Amino acid sequence: MAQQKIRADLILREIAKRHAQNKDLFITEVKDGPTMWGEHRRIDAIAIKRSWRHPCITGYEVKVSRKDYERDEKWPGYREICHKLYFACPAGLIQPEELPEDVGLIWYNPEKRTIFTKRAAVFRDIEIPWQMLYYLVICRTDSDRHPFFSSEREFLEAWVEDKEERRWLGTVVKSKMAEAITELEQQIRELKREKAKYERAEQALTQVHEIMRRAGLNVNYNWLEELERALRFKVPPYLLSSLEIVEREVERIKSLVNQNNLGVAG
Repeated sequence: MAQQKIRADLILREIAKRHAQNKDLFITEVKDGPTMWGEHRRIDAIAIKRSWRHPCITGYEVKVSRKDYERDEKWPGYREICHKLYFACPAGLIQPEELPEDVGLIWYNPEKRTIFTKRAAVFRDIEIPWQMLYYLVICRTDSDRHPFFSSEREFLEAWVEDKEERRWLGTVVKSKMAEAITELEQQIRELKREKAKYERAEQALTQVHEIMRRAGLNVNYNWLEELERALRFKVPPYLLSSLEIVEREVERIKSLVNQNNLGVAG
């Protein structure tokens, strides 16, 4: 699958998560006043710190292409409506030295879908933009239907793209699951073969013990040594024992015969 296009909404979502941790007010596509008053500026997002004593409005301008950044001539005006101003972009798209020293830079990692601050913005003391705040109160107090998009078309395009990604992901997962199932089935077959091998070995061992018992060998203790000794002599131990008994009896009979012969001679 081709590399996914990096969209502005993906970056804005991560920035929103960061501000949610501090319970800041985060709003996207913010105008500096009503459109009916003529020329107005619209910044991609602002975050308002919930503090009376230390107010801070942080502005964000998101760029996902080099061309978009280079042709933007309106962004310097955003300094007038926020205490801190950041550019947010895919990692490496904009370098810190390309921006004024007071403007911050945030890089987005598309693989991990995370953001990190490449350079912190400098706080500037500005006059609170009451027109922008009033615009937010009367025009943006209703919950946004698509808070991270500038238009419904942009939302639908992202939805289609995400749907395609989910379909591709589903195909990949299905394929990987099929591979995993095939591998598990192969392992099961191997285990069955090993089990059958062990069962045959156990059966053969039982037969060996039975033969050893019939041959008079000890199978309860050091049976391998017992078997090795019997095989080395090539004569069953019970036969050796019998021969020893016969030999003792022959010697006893000889002794008796000799004694009788001596008695007769006397």
